Amino acid sequence: MILQVDKIDTFYGVFQAIFKVSLELEKGEVICLLGRNGAGKTTTLTSIVGLNRPKSGTIRFRGMEITKRKPYQIARMGIGFIPESRWIFSELTVRENLELGWRKGGGTNLLKQIDWIYTLFPKLKALEHRNAGTLSGGEQQMLTVGRTLMNNPELILLDEPTAGLAPVVAQVLGEQIKGLRKEGFTMLLTEQNALFAMDISDRAYVIDKGAIVYDGDVDGLRKNEAMMKEYLGV
Repeated sequence: MILQVDKIDTFYGVFQAIFKVSLELEKGEVICLLGRNGAGKTTTLTSIVGLNRPKSGTIRFRGMEITKRKPYQIARMGIGFIPESRWIFSELTVRENLELGWRKGGGTNLLKQIDWIYTLFPKLKALEHRNAGTLSGGEQQMLTVGRTLMNNPELILLDEPTAGLAPVVAQVLGEQIKGLRKEGFTMLLTEQNALFAMDISDRAYVIDKGAIVYDGDVDGLRKNEAMMKEYLGV
């Protein structure tokens, strides 16, 4: 098991955002965490990467507890986080953004890693000398994913990867995520677009009001019309 989240409770001040959330991923799996806005999807991811530390419960990565570790320590262990806000450096070029994602001593060669990213996202190669702030939303999302992959993470957390993207662009991004799956990456993604997420995932969790209400295979969720309508609005 590469990731085990066991009954975590996370707060924003006195407000409790998630309640006894548990989930797990095997190496090579793609798992989606679905739910409506405000259900607790993003808080679950930020809890895992240490940006919003749980008050109780445990999180283990490759068998090691990371619940109380700092975000930079968790990143160095091999967890890459791709936030919905994208967090690019708009005044820097595409290539400079990618170089910032590389960690010296991380076991990879900088030039080889950049070439690999350009193989995964050919469009970034064509844009490598452009300032990141001039890119479209879809291009910025590719750049954010590429920069995260520069550190060669064992687990990738994607928060709402299609948020704000046109349907055609979201479809292209979906194909690229499928490509990462073929490369053997383990991914946990949150999504408002449930159908998009289920199409690229092995299993699904559904969260509502901060608590997990479904844990199972994607096909089982698709067939559960009542749950799809009540919790996902599909």
